[in-house]
Amino acid sequence: MIENENWSSWRKMPRPEDCRNIEGPQGSGVYQIREVGTKRKILFGIGVECQKRMKSLYPKPYGVGTRNNEDKRKFILKNWSNLEFRTLATKTRDHAKNVEDIIKDNSDHLFNT
Repeated sequence: MIENENWSSWRKMPRPEDCRNIEGPQGSGVYQIREVGTKRKILFGIGVECQKRMKSLYPKPYGVGTRNNEDKRKFILKNWSNLEFRTLATKTRDHAKNVEDIIKDNSDHLFNT
């Protein structure tokens, strides 16, 4: 069960102007985003450099890198003030991928990819 993992506490999403300073694991890890009030789960992901990957959650000119799903980035930009995130540092990408697969199998996120 993923809740038994050592997740960070939930933190507010940074303002778009500050998204390049988002906190997260510098090595491999998992991130999960939800709405503050409703706790509705929005999206999740992994990265070999998790913090760097999370910097691409916002579209340019705020975020960095590229993403395959522009809809996710637009959603984050539009709703950032009502979102929070948590992270899980993992020792390996395989561990992060296993956690991601469990989250995905639950099919309970707005963006379940």
